[in-house]
Amino acid sequence: MPPYQRYLRLTEEEREDFNDDRDAFHSALVIVDTAQVRRLHYLMKRRVKANARRAAGARAGIVLDGPPTVGKSTTVKLFAARHEIHLRRRHPERFEDRYEIGGLLIDYTPVVYLSIPARATPKDLSVLLADYLGMVLPRGATQTDITNQVLSVLADVGTELVIIDDVHFLDLSAKEGRVVNDHLKYIANKTAATFVYTGVDLKKSGLFLEGQATSRATQTSGRNTRHAVTKFGCNTDADKTEWAQTVKALEGSLVLFRHKPGQLVKLSPYLYDRTDGSICALTDLLRESAIEAVMSEEEAITRKLLDRVEISEYAEVTYQSLLKQRRKTASARSKKVAG
Repeated sequence: MPPYQRYLRLTEEEREDFNDDRDAFHSALVIVDTAQVRRLHYLMKRRVKANARRAAGARAGIVLDGPPTVGKSTTVKLFAARHEIHLRRRHPERFEDRYEIGGLLIDYTPVVYLSIPARATPKDLSVLLADYLGMVLPRGATQTDITNQVLSVLADVGTELVIIDDVHFLDLSAKEGRVVNDHLKYIANKTAATFVYTGVDLKKSGLFLEGQATSRATQTSGRNTRHAVTKFGCNTDADKTEWAQTVKALEGSLVLFRHKPGQLVKLSPYLYDRTDGSICALTDLLRESAIEAVMSEEEAITRKLLDRVEISEYAEVTYQSLLKQRRKTASARSKKVAG
């Protein structure tokens, strides 16, 4: 950041370019290593290490289960990125263009990430894997053909972490959903990788229950560990401190000329009310507020500015409901005192 007076002396085009860069920076924002993110990364890292040289067969997997907008997808993507960065440091030769194993040129792919589309079929899953791996599939290939090719390539390219995001889009209570579930288990059985699944309300879904058969339920729950992913709390001092620390970390990344450090930390209770403790809603609110501060030339995020920035419908409705309840409670207290 240049001194503010120098910024004001920029030509209109120079200032526009500089502000475009600031907007891009605020749009990216930072990813905060919250206590929950650190805990989940620790557990995933431990599971990957435990599976690294495990004998052939199904490896223990991990399921991240929680409501929307609590950062499940961001958490697993960040872990995947860090895992690959670690491997690039430890084994740089594997990422070279001419990396060979047994006379074959290998496109080393230690991490695979899939986002499940609605109503996905077993063939859809195999095709998604093939697309991620850059495979060219022959016309008319059957599900079995594609799956076998995918399993072969997964072994060749050294895949050791497979992330299946948005598993809740599978209708696991229906016959078709159970078929997809069986297909996932088959791929996991045949792949020397740790599988991590994310989704909404998975504890009650067919991923663990698999219909009504107890043996099926035992098979899936017996090979995967479920970890709950939650919103920030607000009841204890520890909850409030962690929320304030997260706000502080995000505030520290702002590039605004008039914003004073600590302004947002003081607004932590308000920010919690606006976002209902959702990390996604908080980053959405601060991301757009920072851009508004640049566009409006206010150069600071204030309560007044925050009030005019709207985010998701869910967050806004929840906030208005909270305000309504507080007004109702305050009114009742006033009447009680007056009486």
